[in-house]
Parts: sequence; structure tokens; C-alpha cells
Amino acid sequence: MASDHPGAGPTSAGRLRRLLVRYSFFTACGVGLLVSVILVMQDDKLTAADIYSSIGLNLFASVVFALMFAALANWIQDRHTQETIAESLAGVAERITQNMARTNRLFLPSKHYDALNPTDSFGDEYNEDLTVELEESGFFAFYGPSARYVAARLLVAHHHPQQIRIAMINPGNRRAISRRAWDRMSWPKSAGMTIEQVEQELEDELLMNLVSLFDCRRLCPVEVLYNDDTAVYRYVMLDESVYVSWYHSAQSAHMEMPETYRFGKDSFIYSTLRMDLMRKFEISAHKVVFDAADDDGVLIDHLAGLTGRPVTADDLARWRAEQREDSANFRAYLTALHPKPVRADPSGQNRS
Repeated sequence: MASDHPGAGPTSAGRLRRLLVRYSFFTACGVGLLVSVILVMQDDKLTAADIYSSIGLNLFASVVFALMFAALANWIQDRHTQETIAESLAGVAERITQNMARTNRLFLPSKHYDALNPTDSFGDEYNEDLTVELEESGFFAFYGPSARYVAARLLVAHHHPQQIRIAMINPGNRRAISRRAWDRMSWPKSAGMTIEQVEQELEDELLMNLVSLFDCRRLCPVEVLYNDDTAVYRYVMLDESVYVSWYHSAQSAHMEMPETYRFGKDSFIYSTLRMDLMRKFEISAHKVVFDAADDDGVLIDHLAGLTGRPVTADDLARWRAEQREDSANFRAYLTALHPKPVRADPSGQNRS
């Protein structure tokens, strides 16, 4: 009979099932015992000693059988347990491996390049990797304080991208120039120079950069955005990867070419920097586009507006000459680097 109290029904049903199981077991044992006694009693020739002997032998055989059955059952159970654990561990290991691989692609760099001061090399591995990717990329972007070697790299390349975006310090932004100049005071080439001299050198470098980028306009339209860069990092972005240089790492101290990390296009860093760059170019009003239809007059007007002082054709000629002289070693280096075997898989170190 069902109970009026909640939860009593299932408990009573469970007790009833256990009672029925016990009743069935003892009934089966009793019936089996009764049938065996009846069958034994049918043999008139059996004595009590024979019956006891048979019972003893059967009990011994039962014990032996039980031991063998228990050992075999335990062995089978152990094998099954081991296989189950092994399968579970294999599944867990596979999931961990997949998660680690996905995490590595998302957050970890695929390659590292050491910082250096340029001499006869600007970082072979870095430039080999970047050159190979540039030859296959339709997009090129630079973000950083000074795009010193960008134009030289683009002009030396055999394949030219179809979209070029450069974000750099405005040559008229004195505070940004001063901030970056203080960072450059630790460079070996700045030894013995005053901060004013380093600032003037950087301002001239930025103006030379703009003239050299203007001269790349026939490759494709060149978009330049002026930002208040804090010179903490810079990056070069292509279709397949981004090369992020960290100016203030321990290894980059006193080095012109900072420590650099390569991240693939599936990484968090690449996706974030690319979206951020696109939005900066979308919403910023302080930018300019140079295209093949522009002549030097357009550049002269633009530079005069940035610096707030008159700019002449002679100034352009001087900056072009200074830029060619400044980048001559780098252009020769890249030209010599082109015939070298190209990068196979990004996983090493050294850079420009």
C-alpha cells in the first residue's frame, strides 16, 4: 500500500524488490537441495559413508572451481580496468594536446628574433622570413614611431603589395619626438650627442621617411596615419603574420633593432592588432593618402602643413638624398639577401 508521505513510495518498492530477490534465492536453493536429496535417495546401494564422501568431493571441487573462477574474474576485471583507464588517459591526452596546440597558435609566438645593433647584418633570419612573406602578401602595414627602412624594403621587393598602410609619429609632434629621442639616447650611435641633437635627427628622419613613402606611391596608394606613438613596441603586418618588436625588453636595451616575435594570422595578437589598425585608419582624421597622380607639389604642401614652416623643392631633394644615403647599406643588404634560400618553417631567432 502506497504511503501518504512524499518519498515513501520508492522506498517501499525497493524493500519489496529486495524481499522478492531474497525469497527467490532461498526458494531456488531449497528446491535444488530437495531435488538433489530425492535423487540421491533413489540409489539403494549408497551408504552414508558414500554420500558423505561424495559431498566432500563435491565441496572440494566447488572450492577449487570458486578459486579458479575468482582468479579468472579478477584477471579479466583488471584487464578491463586497465584498458578503460588507458582509453580514458589517451582521450584526455589527446584533448590536452589539441588544447595546447590551439592555445599555442592563439597566444604564443611562432618564432623569436634577437635584438641587435646593425653592422654588416640587419638580422638574417628576420629579414629572410619577412622578405619571403612580403613576396607573397597583398597587404603590408607598419606601426611604430619611425618607418625608417619601410620604403627601402618595399622598393627592393620583387613583388609589391596592393595595400600599404603606415602609422608613424607626426614630424610636427614635438612631445612624441622628445619621448622617442630620450629612448634613443641609450643607443651607441647617440653617444656624445645632446638630447636636442637626437630630437633634430629624429625629426629629419621622420621627414625623410615621408618623402621616401611618397616615392612608393606608384607601387600602390600609400596611406599614412599620424599617431601619438609611445614607442613601446612596433610591428610589421602581412597577410600571414605580424612581427612585433618590443623596444623595452631586457634584451632590447641599448639596441637599435629590438627583440621581435612572429605571430601567425590565427593568433590573438594578429587579430587584435589588425582590427585595431583598421579602425584607427577608419576613424582618424589625421592621415594622408599618396597615389600615382600626386606630384611633388602635393608633398610640399603636406609637409609644410605638418611642420608649420615653408618647405621647398630643394628641401625635398635634400631629404631624398639623405634618405638614399641612410638606407644604402640596408638596400644593399636586402638585395644580397634575395637570392638566399627562403624560410621553411618559422621557429628560430635573430632579426632586423
